[in-house]
Amino acid sequence: MPDVQGFDPEIYFGIAAEGLLRDFGVKALYYADEALKKMRALDDVDGLDIWHGIHRQILARLKAQHVPAGVTVH
Repeated sequence: MPDVQGFDPEIYFGIAAEGLLRDFGVKALYYADEALKKMRALDDVDGLDIWHGIHRQILARLKAQHVPAGVTVH
């Protein structure tokens, strides 16, 4: 996503990731994956970019924490 006048979307991706993890735990990664699939199917470039950012933030937070058994983080 382009940097427009100092706007940093990573901050907002992080807020969304935190909310998803708080509400859904590790299942947040599944929901982010599903959102990515939907954006690809809809050919929604902007939505895909946003969900990639959120997905990246979820992964970063999961990697920083203990990863529960049965969860694979790529």
